[in-house]
Amino acid sequence: MKRKQISALAAAMFTGAGVLIAGAAHADNFVDRGNPDNALNGQCIDGTNPLCVATKSGNFVAVSTTNVTQGTNAKAGTSGIAIGDQSNASSNGGSSSGGAIAIGVGSQALANSSTAIGTVAVAQGNTALAIGRQSAAIGDFSMALGNVADAHGTSSIALGHSALASGDRSVAIGGANPTSSDGVSAGASYDAATQTRAAGTQAVAIGAGAQTNGNNQVAIGSGAIGANNGGTPVFGGTAAPVGGAVSFGAIGSERQLKNVAAGAADTDAVNVQQLKNVNSTLSTGIGNVDARVTSVGNSLSTTISNVDQRVTNVGNSLSTSIVTATQDVVKYTDNTHAAIALDGAGGTTIGGVAAGVADTDAVNVGQLKGSVTPLQTSISTATSNIANLQSSVTGINTSLSTAASNIGGLQAADARNVKYDGASGFDSVTFAGTNGTTLHNVADGKGVHDAVNLGQLSGGLASLSTSVTNNLSTTLGNLSTSITSQIGDATKNAVQYDSDAHSGVTLGGTGAAAPVGLHNVADGVAANDAVNVGQLGKATDTLNQSITTVGNQVTTNTGNIAALQQDALQWNPGLGAYDASHGGHGPQLISNVAAGKAGTDAVNVDQLTAAIHDGTSQLDALAVKYDDASKQQISLGAGNGGSPVRVTNVAAGNVAAGSTDAVNGAQLRSAIDGTAAALGGGATSNPDGSISAPNYKIGGSAFNNVGDALTNLDGRVGSNTTTLANHETRLGNAETNIAGNTAAIAGLQQDALQFDPTLGAYSAARGGAPTKLTNVADGNVAAGSTDAVNGGQLSGVKSALEQQITNVSNQAGEAVKNVVKYDVDTNGNRLNSVSLVGGDVNSSVVLKNVAAGTSDTDAVNVKQLKDVQSNLNQLGALAVQYDDSSKSTITLGGAGGTRITNVQAGTLSAASTDAVNGSQLYATNQQVSRNTTDISNLQGSVTNIANGKAGLVQQQDPNGAITVGKDTGGTSVNFSGTAGDRVLTGVAAGVNANDAVNVGQFNTALQNVAANDKIRAAATDANTTWIARADAGAIGSTATATGKNAVAVGQGSVADRDNSFSVGAKGSERQVTNVAAGTAPTDAVNVQQLNDNLATASTQAKGYTDQRIGQVYNSFNDLKKDMYGGVASAMAVAGLPQPTGAGRSMVSAATSNYHGQQGFAAGYSYVTESNRWVVKASVTGNTRSDFGAVVGAGYQF
Repeated sequence: MKRKQISALAAAMFTGAGVLIAGAAHADNFVDRGNPDNALNGQCIDGTNPLCVATKSGNFVAVSTTNVTQGTNAKAGTSGIAIGDQSNASSNGGSSSGGAIAIGVGSQALANSSTAIGTVAVAQGNTALAIGRQSAAIGDFSMALGNVADAHGTSSIALGHSALASGDRSVAIGGANPTSSDGVSAGASYDAATQTRAAGTQAVAIGAGAQTNGNNQVAIGSGAIGANNGGTPVFGGTAAPVGGAVSFGAIGSERQLKNVAAGAADTDAVNVQQLKNVNSTLSTGIGNVDARVTSVGNSLSTTISNVDQRVTNVGNSLSTSIVTATQDVVKYTDNTHAAIALDGAGGTTIGGVAAGVADTDAVNVGQLKGSVTPLQTSISTATSNIANLQSSVTGINTSLSTAASNIGGLQAADARNVKYDGASGFDSVTFAGTNGTTLHNVADGKGVHDAVNLGQLSGGLASLSTSVTNNLSTTLGNLSTSITSQIGDATKNAVQYDSDAHSGVTLGGTGAAAPVGLHNVADGVAANDAVNVGQLGKATDTLNQSITTVGNQVTTNTGNIAALQQDALQWNPGLGAYDASHGGHGPQLISNVAAGKAGTDAVNVDQLTAAIHDGTSQLDALAVKYDDASKQQISLGAGNGGSPVRVTNVAAGNVAAGSTDAVNGAQLRSAIDGTAAALGGGATSNPDGSISAPNYKIGGSAFNNVGDALTNLDGRVGSNTTTLANHETRLGNAETNIAGNTAAIAGLQQDALQFDPTLGAYSAARGGAPTKLTNVADGNVAAGSTDAVNGGQLSGVKSALEQQITNVSNQAGEAVKNVVKYDVDTNGNRLNSVSLVGGDVNSSVVLKNVAAGTSDTDAVNVKQLKDVQSNLNQLGALAVQYDDSSKSTITLGGAGGTRITNVQAGTLSAASTDAVNGSQLYATNQQVSRNTTDISNLQGSVTNIANGKAGLVQQQDPNGAITVGKDTGGTSVNFSGTAGDRVLTGVAAGVNANDAVNVGQFNTALQNVAANDKIRAAATDANTTWIARADAGAIGSTATATGKNAVAVGQGSVADRDNSFSVGAKGSERQVTNVAAGTAPTDAVNVQQLNDNLATASTQAKGYTDQRIGQVYNSFNDLKKDMYGGVASAMAVAGLPQPTGAGRSMVSAATSNYHGQQGFAAGYSYVTESNRWVVKASVTGNTRSDFGAVVGAGYQF
């Protein structure tokens, strides 16, 4: 589009469309004052402030010297440019440092110096460049050129339709096949299979559908797939593999590397001709390699067999060891690991158990014993708590009865209560008085929603009248003075918004201390228009008149209010409510209360009666009621067949003595848990609320309930009842004596036995010295007794104790004499033996009542021994015995000899003395028979071998041919011996194809090979190399070359296409490494060359791009100036005035300035006599040498 066309378009677009600028004409000439949001209500005045902005959405265009936006809802940050509907040249937060450029519908330039050109183009990274519809440059310093191109990584480059460069510093060049002609309406439409994707740091993908998936990968060519170089070079070399490989194709779509010259250096690529030469040399050594491989294979087979046997032996040994080791292991009972079983017949003691800490730790006997005493205390406490609980239940019943009585009283008072009009909102109360209801004793209101009484109203109105009159007069005076003092030259500085949010304007500039006058203000019309002093003066006059009127009314009302105070219904602070009492009389009736309608209206008796009746009828079916008039019981679910009913949302009741509150499930659960904890003995609370039975152990007995345990304890305590009764009697007597001797006690305190807090005990000291307690009566010596004992009792105890010790010692001495003990050594250490000693140390001791032993280590009794002797006697007649004590011979007793059966095969060796069985002898006889035959045959063979008629080397006729192994298998002959390889001499020159050749023939063949002669390799083993064509070549095990002039190198390589060179197969591709830099046009290039070329290409592309961007920027700058000129022309046309009277004509001229471009316009306008038609004709021009003309007519009605 040419400049003049753009200028004309801009002029046509913005003429009369509400363009807000800072031009030479007054803002009121073209600002729509009906819109309160435009142009700061006409505060862009005279064009003297270059920062005046107006960014209202719609058809208004933002104008500023620091940024440029054109288009509906366009937005630009500092020094930014946004052109196009919804375009945005600012950061996401609107705080970009600046310099962003967004051109195109929906284009987004969201970072510093970013550029987005094209419909919905996005440049999100710093200095990112996105050119093309829906292009995206997301990473910093990224560049995306092309429709739907996406440069996501930092410093990434995406060139072409839908090209994707997602890795940092990655490059994707290529265009995908589009699937729709309109990518905006149909989304980013393209064929994913043909998309060029460079995923991975520094990855490069060039060509339609080329893709990389790892760092440093390079994929070149349509459909090429990048791969990592993760292995060692196949053919050796010392170069370390890089992170990524260069791919010229994909699996199933590999490419040939053609016209490769013969390599010269070690790292040069080789061509087919060089490979054929290598093939010829390799063919000679393949046979020897095969033979050696066969020999190594046989040796490996034997070694592997030996290793397998050793592994088997080790496995069997480990199995035996594991079985032995696990016999004494404590194991889980099954795979669930839920239980462990100990194997002791009478149970197994687990010693050394530490005190348990966690809930699931085992406890030891010490912990268990320590729990018995607190358990007994807890049982006593639980008994007391049960009694208290019964008392609480009685109190709850009493409280329920009281609550029922209170509810009845509330129901009776309901008819007189003042209530809300309805449940919805609770925002109205209607009094039931026929002629209204007076509220007495109304306290002074304090909050904004409090009611005020007549006293407050009277005083408030009087104060308001005086305050308003004084303050208004003072304010008007101050305002008049302030307005007068602040009048200045409005044209010196333009009025600006306080911030980009346009939410406020401070006259004099943000932060200005001195107020600024606003003059020549027209009368405000709309609700949010400014008012002038004239309007304020009129309002003041009206207000003064109103105040005077109000003052008169207040005076009149003051008297009326005073008269009404006695009869008004006022707030009573003492009651905390409105008081309907009158004078000194009691409660009064509030009559004539109309039926309330609103939520806060008062209700009358009829409404209340009807509401109670309706509510009672509706709620009766759902009401929870007493079972009868006695109000002693409530049955839930009376109307549903007696099914239990759950009461939910019950607040926690007060649990205290005298409380009649209901308790909820949580409280009951807590009580159940507490009860279970208090019961102890392993008692736990179950999910259903029940408590599992405890297990108390008292005096060696187990009890599962508190009653039995208490009964047992009660029996123990019963023996002390008499003693306690005696003590109570004595205490009663003592109390009587103490009561009668109060005066004497005071005098005896000095000599009394008193408690010493420092010692924590009663002290018998007097005057600081210890004293003797004499005349102490015998104390009660019994369990639980706390009596003091005297010397006589202690002496008796001492004598009894000494006698008991003597008796015990004597008894222990006698008992020890008869104790069977472990033997000890000379140092007293226990031995693992027990000696039974009778009265005579040297005599044996009979051990009686010995049970029959069952385990291997059990003792046996005489009965078991006699049974064994009986069995031995029975076996004696049939036993095989030595002939005499020398044990040198055994004679079997059978009359005709005795057969020995089931003899295990004996060991056959030179030193063996084992007996052999019949099968062994039979095998020996068979072998002897075969040996006899073989020896006979061997003698004939020796004769034949001597005559040359048998063996590997034969000659049937003394002058005939000699054959080697003609009757055996095998494909090779090995002449090597212990000294190494042997020379086969006397070899005649070979004639046939399978004749051996001698050195003379080989030398002659070498001399006959001339330079440039062709060498053809023939297939000799289908399992190693398969060459299907005479002009193909294959090297490596199972390598195949079936294509014309094809070459396959490496194990499993496949060259099935004509004129192809393959170093792998589908799924088993290889890299070609150590490739020297190519020089000729048909040379292969290595990665270094590619990287250098790519760097050069990138540099050239960047230079070219920078050049083109510079050209684009220059063109855009020219376009921008043309647009500014067009806007200036449009502003000038918009500033042309027109006649306002019928039949009037006007010739007018206007000029304007917009971003440094000057526009001017001249026109003629005419209004018809009927004042219906207005005709205008104008011409425009600007400093960009663009001119235009416009003619228009309008009909007004």
